[in-house]
Amino acid sequence: MGVVKKMIVVEERLQEMFNTLPVIQTVDGDFKPIFMYGDQKELNTFLKANTNAEKPYPLIWLVYPYEEKHTRTNVEISNISLILAVETNIEMFNPERMESTFKAVLIPLWDNIRELFNASNTIAVSQEYDIIKFPNYGEEDTSESTDIWDALKITFECEINNYCLNEILY
Repeated sequence: MGVVKKMIVVEERLQEMFNTLPVIQTVDGDFKPIFMYGDQKELNTFLKANTNAEKPYPLIWLVYPYEEKHTRTNVEISNISLILAVETNIEMFNPERMESTFKAVLIPLWDNIRELFNASNTIAVSQEYDIIKFPNYGEEDTSESTDIWDALKITFECEINNYCLNEILY
């Protein structure tokens, strides 16, 4: 009887990869990125559950739903979206916002994720990424999110396998 391979669980593979991300160092302190996933309802529940504790930022949020195509050895995803978010000060103007949240946290986080994807043996990513910047995301009830963010939404195609994750050097 042959060995039966288990289904690849995308969320678990991404969690394993994102656990290797380095701490983001800023003037406000050091921050380890947090990975979670779900739809808008799950996001709201997650954020409300973390209001009294240390804020869950920077956040890497895998947006549901997305479609998986499983083959014998991997899973292909044609339009997967990650939101990289930090809580923001709505009083800031865009030049200050660009320096204090985008250039200090979100862009370095995205650079580390790209480096992770390029160096990892468990994921193959298309070379094209669609990136949308969201300053003040959630202001004046334009979002159902309970916090106001500066965020990057990154959409891409990828293929994930079940190989053991190699060591990633940042």
